[in-house]
Amino acid sequence: MAEKPHAPGTGRTNTGPTGAEQKKADSLRENREGQTKPSVTLQKTTPEHGSSHPARVQGASADKPSAGERDRKAAVEDHAQPGQFGVHGVQTKRDWPCLTLAEVQSVLAHYPSAPSAPSAPSAVRIVWHSMRPFSAAARVLVSPPDAVAEGDNRAHTFSQIAEHDVSLSQPEAAFILKRHHASLRTVAALEEEHAFMQHLAAKDVPVCLPVATRSGHTALAQGEWTYELFPPAPGQDDYRDVMSWKPYHSTAHARAAGQALGRLHLAASDYAAPSRGEGTVPAPQRQGTKTQAENASGKDDFSQGMAVPAGRPLTSSMNALGQSDLLPALRQWVKEQPGLAEQLAPHTWEDDVQAVLTPFHALLRPLLPHIRSCWGHGDWHGSNLFWQKPEETKTEARVSCILDFGMAERTCVPFDLAVAIERSMIDWLDLSRSHGVVAYAQLEAFLQGYHATHPLDAAEWAQLVAFLPLVHVEFAFSEVSYFGTLLQDHASADVAYTDYLLGHARWFAGPEGQALLDWLTRYAADVSPATDAPASSASEHRPHA
Repeated sequence: MAEKPHAPGTGRTNTGPTGAEQKKADSLRENREGQTKPSVTLQKTTPEHGSSHPARVQGASADKPSAGERDRKAAVEDHAQPGQFGVHGVQTKRDWPCLTLAEVQSVLAHYPSAPSAPSAPSAVRIVWHSMRPFSAAARVLVSPPDAVAEGDNRAHTFSQIAEHDVSLSQPEAAFILKRHHASLRTVAALEEEHAFMQHLAAKDVPVCLPVATRSGHTALAQGEWTYELFPPAPGQDDYRDVMSWKPYHSTAHARAAGQALGRLHLAASDYAAPSRGEGTVPAPQRQGTKTQAENASGKDDFSQGMAVPAGRPLTSSMNALGQSDLLPALRQWVKEQPGLAEQLAPHTWEDDVQAVLTPFHALLRPLLPHIRSCWGHGDWHGSNLFWQKPEETKTEARVSCILDFGMAERTCVPFDLAVAIERSMIDWLDLSRSHGVVAYAQLEAFLQGYHATHPLDAAEWAQLVAFLPLVHVEFAFSEVSYFGTLLQDHASADVAYTDYLLGHARWFAGPEGQALLDWLTRYAADVSPATDAPASSASEHRPHA
């Protein structure tokens, strides 16, 4: 979900602060105290080896820091505890406390590729904290012991840090450290993402691979937290100040993003890992021979015996959407999501599913037998991409690195492509505008870039159109549980349910949403000839309850 209350995938981390972030942080200084949110169900404790207060950069001498060190300390402290992207932009309250210096030093000791924190306190420095929700992340610089000395006058500006001028050549090793609560991501869960990234890297897809610990794992568990460490991504972070659900900067960027996603899908086509989650789940079995619609008496419980994969929280999944009967599948899936059933109790959620979602699913159902499953990125938008500098590429734009596979899952190409359209081509944060809610020029450029790299057949185009009003469903349900159960933020949970889960689907049932689905159908007819596979016509996009 975007900044209503949070955008999907805003946990992306390989970046640094900008001038805009500096101004935002200045306005937040007076509100730093009490930024961590208390929890009733979960005691959100301070990370081991640190506190939830702003991480303060240590000087070469704690008693008598040099003038340069004092300047650098002041510059970094101004931004040490930023706010967080929220419903109205940057908010002071954070879901999770920022990483602390002591915590970073403790974690880095487990990584042989990261110089172990020596006794000198200024050897490890935190120079930036992410403002993205769902996790905490920081950019850290590690100096070798012989580079740390009294009188170090290196006062790095945030513009330098943002441009990655402060890096290995300083000589300092730069890393991105990301921390998750273990209820959201365990070591096993993160290594599912990392295995997919490693497969893509072997196929020359530009991804930023995690650093391995001394034990050989690519994630680390400490107490109630799980960590992953990355080198800085190559290229420019052109979207670090752009919230999700906003368009690309240009049609050139949109076209390059489409090309890059097409290459990712080609590379992912032979990745054989099953859906995410612990263990394997047998194929769904439905009792009886009637469909839910035919079961007028309501006496048969089709959810009995239906083994719907639970998956992982906060991923772009289609575990229930991929079943022929949506409501029974969702009943089973909801039971497997921690705390979700309790959060849905105040809502007439089954009635809402029947009224708002099931009509769209009825259009998808005849297309399900033709789906070819594969892994997808799950959160494709501009701020999860790094870009080559203009002077480094002969094309108008080129993606230099793909970030944040936290929402990746085994779905299918049309589903993942629909996610990319939902993330960047519809301005969900400003639906009140009379026109321009859909970025049609960018959408066309994006699809042109994708089609030139990975052409779809007519059946896949039909699946894309049918998935688009539904791709957010399981992630939105998961957000309801995340906010209501883990964070005890019931207001945000209500927004996730009403504005996101139901609101987005209702928009697709309205005139602007129907116009978008009709446009996609016409575009598909122009670029892909019809086949005997089921395909929806423009008139079939209007759901009937």
